[in-house]
Order: sequence, then C-alpha cells, then structure tokens
Amino acid sequence: MSNVSLQVEARTASLASNSVQALYADPFWAARYGLARAHRFGDEDAVFHVRYLVQALDASRPAILEDYARWLRTLLVTRGMCSLHLDQHFEGLLRALQAEGFGPDSQPCAYVQAARQGLRYKDGPAHDLEADAPGLISAVVRRLEGPLPSGSRPRLEQEVRLQLSYLSDALALGRADLWDAHLQWYAGFWPQRGLAPVNLLQCLDALKAVLGSAHPEARTLLARAPVSWEETHS
Repeated sequence: MSNVSLQVEARTASLASNSVQALYADPFWAARYGLARAHRFGDEDAVFHVRYLVQALDASRPAILEDYARWLRTLLVTRGMCSLHLDQHFEGLLRALQAEGFGPDSQPCAYVQAARQGLRYKDGPAHDLEADAPGLISAVVRRLEGPLPSGSRPRLEQEVRLQLSYLSDALALGRADLWDAHLQWYAGFWPQRGLAPVNLLQCLDALKAVLGSAHPEARTLLARAPVSWEETHS
C-alpha cells in the first residue's frame, strides 16, 4: 500500500466518526429513520467511505471513489435521501481529513472532492437544473424571506437547495414516484425546519414560479405537489 493510503487507513475509526457528527445535528435523520437507526447506518456508511478512499489512494485511481459515490447514490435516493445528503457526508469527510492534518491540496482531499464532483449529473434535465441551482435558490429566497426572522436566510437557502436535489434525483432516475414519496413524508417534517410562517407548499410554489418557462421536466414534477397539507397525508 502507498504511504498516504496507509496513513488514511490507520485513521479509519476517527475519520469515520468525525465525518458524521455535523450530520446528526440535522433533525432530518432522527425524524426520518429514528435516531438509533440513523446512527447505526450512518456510522457504517462513514467507515465504507473511508475504506473506498483507501482503495482509491492505494490504486492511485480517484475513479474508484467516484464510481462508489454514484453507485451509493442510486441506493440512497430510493430510501428517502438525496444527492445533497451524500455530498454533505463527503464534505464531513473532508473536514475530518483536514482535522487529521491532511491539507486541502492533499491527495486524500483531492480524491474526496473528485467524488463530490462525480455526484453532479453530466447531462439531461437533472444537469440543467443543477447548473442553474445557484440562481434559482437566490430567486426563491428573495420571494420568501420577507416574513422570516432576521438570520433565517442561510437555513432557507439550504432548504431550497435540498428540494432542488430531490427534484434533480427524481429527474435523473425518471422516478416521479420518488418525488411524490418525498413530499408525502416531508410535509409533516417541514415545521421542524423552523421557517414559519413559510410552509413547504409556498416554497415549492416559489420554485415553480422562478423556473418560468425553463426546465419543463422539473415544472411537471412540481405540478404534482399537493394543493393542501391535508392532501399530502391522504
């Protein structure tokens, strides 16, 4: 094994543990899967991330980690998660690596960044939506932030980013049912985001409005959103 892969492998336990701590602060995980289950599977995934990083480093092939990331995404998005969640996990691994002394320009960090880039869709409606995401997020936030307390903008931006990630995944897989299932569950979870008086349907309506005539496939999915909270639980 290469020297750097040995160094990472020797730190597997600490890297895995430190990479997920920030994730568990998000109430999504406990609400969606239960705290014990979220920790069990999250901790297991964290170890696998490090193991695949070690394999990629040992072979000097970042594609190993990139392929793993894309393969794992296909599993996770059918279990109520989205690409953004996996990207956040890799972002946590980056922070853990840097805390262990691997600089941002080091080979391990470069490989993890490559895996994050590998999660970006390369073509089709999902790619187009991701490419326009920064502008769309800004436009939605401008529409919604008025009644929110001061300091709410970062949380609202992250929330819009999350909904766009779910949309992109559903488009890429051609799975409108995944989007429907997400909304069915997320409507009840939304109040835990602390963004009242804005609700989920208002967020989705604002997103549909800023899409304009662009992104017709995404607009079609957004049109499937229920018209009332009651409908999401019917």
